[in-house]
Amino acid sequence: MSALARFESLMEGMVEGNVARLFRSPIQPAEIGKRLERAMEGQQTISVDRIIVPNQYKAHLHPDDFAAFATVRQNLESEMARYLGELARERGFSMLNHPTVELVSDPGVKQRSIMVSAAMNEASAHLGGHTQMMSVDGGQRAAPSQLKATLILYTDQGEHRIPLTTSVTNMGRGLNNDLILEDSRVSREHAQLRYRARRFWVSDMHSTNGTFVNGDPVQERDLRHGDIVSLGGLELRFEEA
Repeated sequence: MSALARFESLMEGMVEGNVARLFRSPIQPAEIGKRLERAMEGQQTISVDRIIVPNQYKAHLHPDDFAAFATVRQNLESEMARYLGELARERGFSMLNHPTVELVSDPGVKQRSIMVSAAMNEASAHLGGHTQMMSVDGGQRAAPSQLKATLILYTDQGEHRIPLTTSVTNMGRGLNNDLILEDSRVSREHAQLRYRARRFWVSDMHSTNGTFVNGDPVQERDLRHGDIVSLGGLELRFEEA
């Protein structure tokens, strides 16, 4: 049985069983699980040898909806975390730590709505962390819709194509980067790609091992189709349609 099938079966049994009377909210547990799944799928980070997804999740509910789950909250949080862990394994994703799920009473959320936040955190879930909220658009960093550019990273696991969908992409080993590259040659904040004047430009961010384009060290340089960008020796091919 797949993780999704097992989870849906468990949630249906919970709602139909002795605790059914507790679920006066129009929101069903399976709906929350599906929103958590969407958050996982929507926040993938391609590393050198794996795809990393968030391990910390919070489902924000209107206080009235939250109250309906109060007495079984811990059990629900545990089962949802287990579901996300199984789902990640099925789909070949990696997490920095065991997944956690927390249901949150939030007066800022409309009734019958679910707002999910997700974060990558190597430490305990109670220590906080950088949280990325799900949103419809990418804000001011969104690149023009006609833009079609890709970075290609070659690893032992094959070819990883990384679409450049925003006007600014920070690259490095640190978790605060848009593109996390787990390689000892790469600095925590190594380089930045920025789209301006209808071109992509790469800038070195005072890295330890330097940034190179086609073998030449650069502080800043515009990129052309087929250029090889090296971050301390880790190479990515730039392609532009």
